[in-house]
Amino acid sequence: MSTTTRSGRDEWIELVCMHVADRAESTGWMVAVRHGADAVTFGDLAAGINDYRRIVGAQQLSLESALTGALLHAAPGLIGLDPADCARAVDQMISWLGRDIAPVAVSSAPVLRSVG
Repeated sequence: MSTTTRSGRDEWIELVCMHVADRAESTGWMVAVRHGADAVTFGDLAAGINDYRRIVGAQQLSLESALTGALLHAAPGLIGLDPADCARAVDQMISWLGRDIAPVAVSSAPVLRSVG
């Protein structure tokens, strides 16, 4: 059993990825985000998330890592940016994708965790 709890950010990212997948099913051809000359469709982004999800899962990384990898893959213009500018652009893209999804509240109550 895991000794870590999910953060509100992790749950919000999961909702964002579900939103992208839903949009990919109905309107996969529509542009989800743009950066410079790169236009990333919902279909391409959903496929990238699924592909990277397998990779990051094997390394026990977060779903946000899969989303970030998919964005970097689908918008190669991000790679040439200064690392801080790249991180800022990816954060803005993720914020745009989740603009209609309310933040997930984190309970302040102590949580019992299984250890062993």
